[in-house]
Amino acid sequence: MAGFIITIDGPAGSGKSTVARLLAEKLGASFLDTGAMYRAVTLAAIQDSVDMANENKLLDVLQRHEFHFAAKKNEMTVHIDGVDVTEQIREPEITANAHYIASANKLREKLVQMQREFAAGEKRIITEGRDQGTVAFPNADMKFYLTADVAERARRRQAELQAKGIDIGLEQIQNDIAKRDASDESRTVGPLKPAVVAIIVDTTSLNIEEVVEKLLGIVGGRNRKEPAMRWFRFARMLCRIFCKMFFHIRFVGLENIPKRGAFVLVGNHQSFLDPVLCGICIGRCLYFLARDTLFKGLFGWLISSVNTIPVRRGEADMSAIRTVISKLKEGSGVCLFPEATRTMDGKISQFKPGFGLLCRRGNAAVVPAVIDGAFECWPRHKKIFSPGSEITVCYGKCIPADEIKKMSDEELAERLTDTLRRMQNECRIKEGKEPYNYDTHGG
Repeated sequence: MAGFIITIDGPAGSGKSTVARLLAEKLGASFLDTGAMYRAVTLAAIQDSVDMANENKLLDVLQRHEFHFAAKKNEMTVHIDGVDVTEQIREPEITANAHYIASANKLREKLVQMQREFAAGEKRIITEGRDQGTVAFPNADMKFYLTADVAERARRRQAELQAKGIDIGLEQIQNDIAKRDASDESRTVGPLKPAVVAIIVDTTSLNIEEVVEKLLGIVGGRNRKEPAMRWFRFARMLCRIFCKMFFHIRFVGLENIPKRGAFVLVGNHQSFLDPVLCGICIGRCLYFLARDTLFKGLFGWLISSVNTIPVRRGEADMSAIRTVISKLKEGSGVCLFPEATRTMDGKISQFKPGFGLLCRRGNAAVVPAVIDGAFECWPRHKKIFSPGSEITVCYGKCIPADEIKKMSDEELAERLTDTLRRMQNECRIKEGKEPYNYDTHGG
């Protein structure tokens, strides 16, 4: 997969193809024109006189011909059986029939796979289409959805066709676009809709240059955070060295951490070491929460510089809640300890349910993380940790965001409490320790 992916989705005439191409040029990225893929298969099917309503026949077209797509000077070139058809696929007949390909489920799956293969060979990709942020690249680094008034989209399409010497009435074009929208929005596979975390940009009153500049500003804002991220990665490395020097730590289940997209790491709280232990081996941007009274002096500056968000105790801190949700919507990870305080005896207390709102609003998956041994290393009553302690950090199976949305706050808290207790005792048994006794009243 490409190292950095930006998806731009939207209906016909929203400007997504031109914007994506220009944005790719500005950012030095490759441009993936998914519409060209669908048009190429459409052209081949028409040339073969295939029944466009027969999905199996369309699938045969894809398998019978050799399609080649390449990024060249910030545009996508298309070849069918070695013949350059980059211009030919833009003809009105192809445009009018492309929806048959888009609605053919088996064919669409093949084309999505081809899109991913194309992206795998590029360092940076700007990709546009109708389901790029929702289906093809659900874990993209940034997602945009361009939209515009139907009348404006028809006017743009007419101007585009007239520039090519093609004269079609505005009313006909508007009707065609409306039909295409209805078809795209109602299909069962890859329907046209913005991704939950997509940034929606209405281009009705903007020209192409203004849209590109708007997107560049958003992307640039993300890039300006890179120096802070370099410091975060450096601090994480120092913490990793510190932990290796003073403790014997075993990490289990790191493969369960999502490679992309928002996630909430939900852990039990055994000691002051827990945020460090949870995060030192996760190679992604991770944010933490800490009570606001800790943000004083040098220590306050230090924890703030490593992605720690202050939270006021004893009240619903709306500022902190909004900050956490915004980080999740950016596709970052957030580490939470829903017990809200360190354990008194090493056991896991019943989780407080408020974090469910953050997960749903941020469209985040959830990864359960259990820490065992940190309580023996640094219990509440000790002023300093015990060097040489044996500690295990285990990451459980990721719960997808769609599944989280189906649960109430209480159901999610109950499920994760039970999951972490089970994981904790499994770890203790493997380490030769006595498992904790959790009764039905919360242990």
